[in-house]
Amino acid sequence: MIRKNLTFEKLIEVLLFISFLLIFLDSYQLFSIPLTWVGSSSLLIVTFLIYLKENIKIDKLFLLILIICLIPTIFNFLLNDYFELDIFYTILRIFSFVSFAFIIYIFFNSNYKEMAIKVLKFVFLVVIAVSIYAFFAQLFNLYEPFRNRPGTGILGFDTQTNFWISGSHRLVGTFREPVFMVSLLFPCFLVIHYKAMNSRLFYLFSGILFGLTKSELSLFFILFFLIIEILLKNFNHKVMIFLLVFITCFFVSIRECDISPNNAECPQYESSMTTDFIDDSIDDQTSSPSSFQFNNRERLDTASFTLEYLNKNIGFGFGSTNENYTDYLSKNISNEMYLTNRTFPKYLNIKYLSKSFGTGRYFLTYEDINIQNNFLFNLFSIGMFYLVILFLVFVYLIKVNFHSGIKTIFLIICISLAAYEDLLPIFGLYLSLMFTMDKNANK
Repeated sequence: MIRKNLTFEKLIEVLLFISFLLIFLDSYQLFSIPLTWVGSSSLLIVTFLIYLKENIKIDKLFLLILIICLIPTIFNFLLNDYFELDIFYTILRIFSFVSFAFIIYIFFNSNYKEMAIKVLKFVFLVVIAVSIYAFFAQLFNLYEPFRNRPGTGILGFDTQTNFWISGSHRLVGTFREPVFMVSLLFPCFLVIHYKAMNSRLFYLFSGILFGLTKSELSLFFILFFLIIEILLKNFNHKVMIFLLVFITCFFVSIRECDISPNNAECPQYESSMTTDFIDDSIDDQTSSPSSFQFNNRERLDTASFTLEYLNKNIGFGFGSTNENYTDYLSKNISNEMYLTNRTFPKYLNIKYLSKSFGTGRYFLTYEDINIQNNFLFNLFSIGMFYLVILFLVFVYLIKVNFHSGIKTIFLIICISLAAYEDLLPIFGLYLSLMFTMDKNANK
């Protein structure tokens, strides 16, 4: 009996390691299936095995809350033509949400939390090592595994960006974009920071990891982190090391062509500097006011959409939130297209098979745009009930234990600001580990 238990625990440990590692391999896919999807599915399987092993009972209140959250999506299926919905991605979002909730519940009631935090920390350190190597590999043309997952551009098959012409080189690690790395790994860092004993080297390399991303989201998280540490009187020399290293790496510019001018991209950079100064100045996102406005347009779009629809939000469902968001953004473009089609000769619409003519954000008329904010996506997908749940959770956490509650609320805020819209299964694991495991918390 003891031997069987040890074998089962070893199996769970190995499966957790594989699951975490695959989830963090965001920039890779196998047979057009992202490895992070495989990792999330594997994590769900591990959780299901623990559920069967420990014979955990599912509470009826938990099921009721889950069903209420899914009601807008169910109604959306019933009231719309199936062919008008992106059924595949809607099912994936439902799978992600149900897995998120199931993993929170099972690990909250499980005895495998200690093992999960140990494996999570080990994988986090592996990802740090691989990411830092990839950063220098891109700088000096060293070997790096081919990033075969499409980027996040409008067309859906864009190549991933790991070269910046005029800006500082940014660490993307095993992710498609720096903001995705911060969205997934910073909550992981918080769990390890608060729930495990860590060395100075852990904070040193964590500071390097997040600082080199040059992500504005990471800067916001760090400022919030500093406030929380001071508020809870946890500010110590390890936190100081983390902050100093992060600030140094974040603000020091590291230009690839200055450090390694023989890289394949750099001759193109030099050529464009001599032949087309205007185009290069447009690409200089660090100094161009118009580029700054373009980069912040997405934030303004989400803010205006929220103000417009918040008071009438009853839940669009997981399959229609981005569609409604895109429809809202495309109003001006649709009006412009109408005027264009009325004033230009008809043959232009026949000769050019695209759905638009002219310049501007015409992709809004044929491609759904992601809202790219976890909180807003779930708020408009589930409805105001989602806000009520968060409020009740915050009140409960503060009432039970102020210090632990503040830490968990900070984690929830970081997840809510993530660029990943779905409540991913790994987010559920993070929260379940923060809800419990107080005996190993850092003082």
